[in-house]
Amino acid sequence: MSLSTKNSKSLPRKVQILLIGNALSAIGNGLVLPYVFIYFHNVRGIPSSVAGIIVGYSAFASLVVSPKIGSLIDHWGPRPILFYALLVSAVGYASLAWVRNIPEAVVAMTICAVGQSGMWPAQGAIQAELTPQHQRERIYGANFAMLNLGIGIGGVISSAIVRVANPHSFQILYWGDSVSFLVYGLIVIGIGNVGHRTADEREINSAREGGWRDVIADKAFRRFWIIAFFALLCGYSQLEVGFASFSTLVAHLPASNIAYAYAANCIMIASFQLYIVKKTEKWKRNKALAIATTFWLFAWVALSFAGVDRHHALFFVILCQIIFGIGEMVWSPLFPSITNQLAPDHLRGRYNAAGTNAWQFALIVGPMFAGTLLGAGLHWVWVGGLVAGMGVVTIFALRLKLPERPSSTISA
Repeated sequence: MSLSTKNSKSLPRKVQILLIGNALSAIGNGLVLPYVFIYFHNVRGIPSSVAGIIVGYSAFASLVVSPKIGSLIDHWGPRPILFYALLVSAVGYASLAWVRNIPEAVVAMTICAVGQSGMWPAQGAIQAELTPQHQRERIYGANFAMLNLGIGIGGVISSAIVRVANPHSFQILYWGDSVSFLVYGLIVIGIGNVGHRTADEREINSAREGGWRDVIADKAFRRFWIIAFFALLCGYSQLEVGFASFSTLVAHLPASNIAYAYAANCIMIASFQLYIVKKTEKWKRNKALAIATTFWLFAWVALSFAGVDRHHALFFVILCQIIFGIGEMVWSPLFPSITNQLAPDHLRGRYNAAGTNAWQFALIVGPMFAGTLLGAGLHWVWVGGLVAGMGVVTIFALRLKLPERPSSTISA
């Protein structure tokens, strides 16, 4: 995968620069992504159920902050919010390196949550502002490909560094992640005077009625948000705590092996994301969402085999991530492009923040659900619940009415 491909070449230059920044930041994410739960529990001695709650709490903290973040994006523009969010994230992830107990973990995760609650909606909003509507699925697909390329590289690097018996190895990972956010912040400065609001624009937006009331009153967006939340609850929110815990506690894999599964997922997405975007452009959006969630259902089925056949556990854990990744490649361009198509320009920050909230709600409930069940030894209740839940989500996704893609999307 390369930004020199035909699909991404047509993207605006400043968008391509942001993609590079996102990829470099993602390398830092890849260093730490598989290990948050393991770091808290295995290295710092925090009980598994409490570790799951702390991860869920960070999403709750993001949820509390994100409505204000959405309003700030609409008022000031996404670029300044993105820059300061990256600085806060750098401080937060660096502070994780010095965590020794539960209160310190909570404080560090709070800082991380504030930074991330600003980074994602601001990034989505500025990419939408810089990209014509008919290219948005491609920009979000390219963004996801670069994100996974970076995470995959970071995962491979971390697997060579991390040792559960050596806390300093985890500190190196968190310091590296912090530096990656600072690098992305410098790139955001380098894109120039875009993604901000002039004084006149701020005055006009402040005079408009509605705000968050208009977002909540949007029935089409509200239905889409509910389906997205449950898909994320039974999908992404289970990766950090549930997937990692099942792989180590039930399949009895070494912690370092989990990074190979994440790397396989990320490298596949980085290689084929733009191809999948092109192939799925003619699909109806509700059908595409249902196909994505169906793949996620079968990913959890594959993971269940890792708990049964421990001789081939690594194979099934990697297979789980590969199948999950296929669903991700279908899902990832759709979610932000639908969000931004439904959003009026003056409320784009709030709509993107609301979209981020779907993730945050899921990340509150998901780790608590996984940590509680897996901590109590109810491993099969956990994985069975995910399979059943994703099946229900798939049925409702097929019945969802969504706006059609802009007609020029399929002409390229």
